[in-house]
Amino acid sequence: MRHRRRRDIIIELTSLLDVIMIIIFMVMTENSKLITEKQSALEAAQLENIEKDDKIEDLSGKLNGLEAELDEALGKLGEGSLEDLIERLAEAESRLESYEYMDEIVFVINVGLENRYNNTVRYLSFGSRSDSEQSLCEIRNDIDLNTAINRLKVFVTEYISKISSDDTNSTIVYVVFSYDTHNVYQDDYAAVDEALKNVEIRANSGNFRYHCNPL
Repeated sequence: MRHRRRRDIIIELTSLLDVIMIIIFMVMTENSKLITEKQSALEAAQLENIEKDDKIEDLSGKLNGLEAELDEALGKLGEGSLEDLIERLAEAESRLESYEYMDEIVFVINVGLENRYNNTVRYLSFGSRSDSEQSLCEIRNDIDLNTAINRLKVFVTEYISKISSDDTNSTIVYVVFSYDTHNVYQDDYAAVDEALKNVEIRANSGNFRYHCNPL
């Protein structure tokens, strides 16, 4: 009977030991997870600090570069007198005003003729140099061609009126007709060329100049 009691005690101790081992294993597993998470957080923080250091270093380099450029500009400023700088600025402003004035009195009209889509459709385009978009006329037959040429003549005539209304005789109009000799029909080219030559004759002014530009 004593032997049985010892045996029961040993069994109970063995079960208790198993429970303790399981608890210890669970605690160790949980600690391992916590250590892994802390290590990941630490690495992320270290990486963020490295990125911040790089940004600070990059910003510092840019500031140093700007400082060097400022020193160089101040050095150049010190090389010349204030009067020279003012004179240069005045010359630049005068040139700018001259360019703006030229845009007001010199008009360039670009005229283009081309065939597209395997010569199934032709296009006549025209517009002044200052226009953001040019007029584009689609030509599929002789009626379309005549309509497009009439629109071109009306457009050019409006610029001729600028010449006739200029008492100073300083307004100049250039018409440049560009076309690909290998990519247009001879009849189309001849019709546009004749129309522009007739406009030049009617203008009867040395300030209206027509130029043909084969590509």
